[in-house]
Amino acid sequence: GKECTTVIDKSGVHSLMIRYCKCPNACTPDKQLFAMGMFPASFSRPKSAFTFSVLDGFLLDNLECETSAMNYYSKLRRQTSSIFPHLVPDRYRELMRVGRQWRQLKLLKWNGFAHEKRQPASGELALFCPACPQPGINVPQPDQRDRDDPEWLYARSLVMDGNFKAEHLHPTRPEDEVWLTDGMCFMVTRDKYKAHLADAKDNVQMSECNNHRAVNQANASRHKLEATGIGGCACARHGCFVPHSIVDFQKGERQMNMDYALCHALTLTFYDINCQYNKYFRRRVNESPYLSIPAGMEIVPGIGLWHVHGHQDKCYVRYASTFITGAARIDGEIMETLWAPLNVISPSARGMSTPHRQECLDYQMNDSNFMKMIGMSGFLCRKYREAVKGVSESTAAFQKLSDAADSLVVEKWEEQDRQAQMRRLADPAAMDVFDVQLQKAPSRKQQELALLSRVGHGVGNAHRGAATWIASGITIEELQISLLMDVRRLAISITLLTQLL
Repeated sequence: GKECTTVIDKSGVHSLMIRYCKCPNACTPDKQLFAMGMFPASFSRPKSAFTFSVLDGFLLDNLECETSAMNYYSKLRRQTSSIFPHLVPDRYRELMRVGRQWRQLKLLKWNGFAHEKRQPASGELALFCPACPQPGINVPQPDQRDRDDPEWLYARSLVMDGNFKAEHLHPTRPEDEVWLTDGMCFMVTRDKYKAHLADAKDNVQMSECNNHRAVNQANASRHKLEATGIGGCACARHGCFVPHSIVDFQKGERQMNMDYALCHALTLTFYDINCQYNKYFRRRVNESPYLSIPAGMEIVPGIGLWHVHGHQDKCYVRYASTFITGAARIDGEIMETLWAPLNVISPSARGMSTPHRQECLDYQMNDSNFMKMIGMSGFLCRKYREAVKGVSESTAAFQKLSDAADSLVVEKWEEQDRQAQMRRLADPAAMDVFDVQLQKAPSRKQQELALLSRVGHGVGNAHRGAATWIASGITIEELQISLLMDVRRLAISITLLTQLL
């Protein structure tokens, strides 16, 4: 017979009488609703259904306007009855549940899992940067590359950073939580990450550089929060989040958190505190059963051009991208711009269940990568034109400098550059040859002593200056006064010879 079903559409909330097909070969009511373009709130005895258009509208509003589910459904109630919106049936909880399922289905469809029975692996439901080197996709496999090609040509440039706006409260009923896309997008798999944190040693390391908050407040705890923020990696050139590399912070920005994120990304990395973080990174990886990096992979540490000026002067030549071969013209600070859209939606995700919060953040980061992808061609063309112009200008300036310098000095500089680049991974101090070599000027007292030390080295020296003659005259005058005092004390009459002196 007929059943009254609450149908939620973009036009409002409606109560409709629906007669389901009862034929012997008929589908179940939930599948019949799907065939009509409606998503049932329940699969056994559906009493409410959301049209596909209203679910798409909710996800788009959530992405572009950061509209929460409560605000979106309140809008639908006021569209239905502007005078008595409180009398419209409340399906807010159903919208929250169906919205999560709709997100999951969209991701499965977009990434080719619509008709696959296998479970997606870690990061398979996330979009990655189409322009970064990916062997077998946009660059040849290692065994097919030209041996003359430099290594940096196939290296990825990544930036790491933490965001303390994306907080999360402790869940009220964790036993009722249902995980739909755990570890399949950008946030890491929860159980493996917890096992790593339980095994990792929490070493307190004070900064040997300047007082960086990320180092000194790494163990700052806040008891009301399950997560004090998030941290992760993105490609430094194009600003796309790296799949399966976003982690939660339990206290501050600890090394054990960022180690797990970096081991799922790798290779050339920019991090605000890389001068401290990179010192014992490989030791921490070797000691952990949950961390690994490919054999023979070199990780070149760097610091963003804005943060590096907050470090000691020596960190500039050791870690700035300006002195890293193949790093190109990047600032290493693009992660700061990626956090801004997430910071708008983070307050609404603060009190969500842990799986729901992860799905919301994953969907936002996936959309960020999608918008970067569709604008990549124009972005790369603009960057290419700027690079061509910049190369011609810098080549002319460099050639002018080389012509003005002595050829032997140029050869010496080139050899120092080669040696420094070869040794920089083992000893970052090798890059100090690029630092400005300043010699401290002598003090006034030191200069006076140097002038006086040259007195008495030959009266006939033609190279003596005015300062030497003045010092000599003062010395003679002091000797005369001393001699007169001795004569008076001895009560001896002054002779003509003494007067001449």
